[in-house]
Amino acid sequence: METFKKIVKSYDAIEMKFLIFVMAILVVVTFAQVFTRYVMGAALFWSEELAKYLFVWISWLGVSAGLKEKEHIQVKLLPEALHAKGHLKTEKGLLILIDLLWFITSIVVLYYGFIIVAGQMETGVYGPSTGIPMWINYLCVPVSAVIVCLRLIGGMIVNSYELVCMFRRGGR
Repeated sequence: METFKKIVKSYDAIEMKFLIFVMAILVVVTFAQVFTRYVMGAALFWSEELAKYLFVWISWLGVSAGLKEKEHIQVKLLPEALHAKGHLKTEKGLLILIDLLWFITSIVVLYYGFIIVAGQMETGVYGPSTGIPMWINYLCVPVSAVIVCLRLIGGMIVNSYELVCMFRRGGR
């Protein structure tokens, strides 16, 4: 289990550094756009489109980072009630079930994300000002879904391991 946690921790660091890097590029591009438009009187024709693409990628990849930090909107009423009453095994089981439902939803998003990307690849549409193929922008959906699925699998493994340990120790 310790090796697994080290792998996850290494991935977490890579993911966070990548998100910070992309955010830094977004800030620089946006600043350059504002500077050239309002100070120099001429806008960079490609910067707005690139900023939109970067923002979309940050948003979708941020889903995984939010999952890692457990910062997504969720209804905690039942898990907190179970925890307060000392039903820790039931709470862990519920958390595994919630992750499983989210995993199934992510598989659906992955499937339809690939359909959208394939459609964009077939049409050969490019961004009007950047010339970037549109499928690259849409690729963030299935990529994010895969990352979320992997993170959910990891969470389910950890929760299942902890649940098995609870059963071995006995108690509620």
